[in-house]
Amino acid sequence: MIETRLVITSILILLPSLIWYLMRQAHSPWWLENAASTPFTILLIYLVLMLALIYFISFQQCFIYLLANFILALCLNNLVTLSHSVIFNNNTCVDRITIFQFNIKYHAADDELMPLIEHLIAEKYHLIALQGVSQQSKLQLIEHLSPHYPYFIRGESHRQQVFSDQLLFSRYAFTNINYYKNGHRSFLISSRWQLPFTTLSLHSLHPPSPRNDALWQIRNKTLYQLKDALKKSTGKHSLVIGDLNLSTHSNRINTLRQGMNTKFVNSWPNKRYISPFFALALDHLWVSKPARICARQRMNKFNWSDHYAIKTQLDFNE
Repeated sequence: MIETRLVITSILILLPSLIWYLMRQAHSPWWLENAASTPFTILLIYLVLMLALIYFISFQQCFIYLLANFILALCLNNLVTLSHSVIFNNNTCVDRITIFQFNIKYHAADDELMPLIEHLIAEKYHLIALQGVSQQSKLQLIEHLSPHYPYFIRGESHRQQVFSDQLLFSRYAFTNINYYKNGHRSFLISSRWQLPFTTLSLHSLHPPSPRNDALWQIRNKTLYQLKDALKKSTGKHSLVIGDLNLSTHSNRINTLRQGMNTKFVNSWPNKRYISPFFALALDHLWVSKPARICARQRMNKFNWSDHYAIKTQLDFNE
């Protein structure tokens, strides 16, 4: 009887995590990769196993095993992000480059955009990468920010008849801007970013959320385009930034960021009653080695978006 209890306990506590880990290895179909994008799928797997073994366990045991799986899922969801968490310390960077990235709300109101604009002007970032920007918001952002950030990428090209919801600003020039087309949309923009002491191959992207098979295919095509663009990068450094709609828990991410440094930060969803411990790291920044990330931090401002803004410090001193 004791042996039977030990077996059932092991099944209900350890097997859900093992099944989830095996699910992570799969890159398809779309719904399976999505299900494996969060460790909290462990709780659903547990419930299925519990129903199969309900005859052998009591209500009290069900609750204890559920609590154990919840703690496991919480730890697994934050294992990578906690191990990368750092506090901003300006003394850790020599040639410090400060970057701001944010997937804003598509239909942002004026009273939401103005505090963002004031923050960006005050902070004097080296690079600003925005996603989820409507055409109306682009005009307002460019009008207010271009005097302070004279170089920008609109995220659209009328000559090529291609559009996107991205918008980038900098105090340094962008050259060789290339839009990777998908019909009349572009989810990946590559350029050369001319910093005073180095030139970077900059890749900014915002593929669609893989909510169905068609969008999953488009997202994956964009990620393949990124992989190809990184191979063709000719600069000394490469920088990838954006909302990739790809969780750190997907094994697909490991094939993309080989040779890149990063620090993961839980950035979605930004909801008042949802702790960041339950969130996913979807907004990424990767920089090619030996450049390093000194600090990367979620910002608790601008809660009108469902994403957190993220501030990053890079150091290119070797």
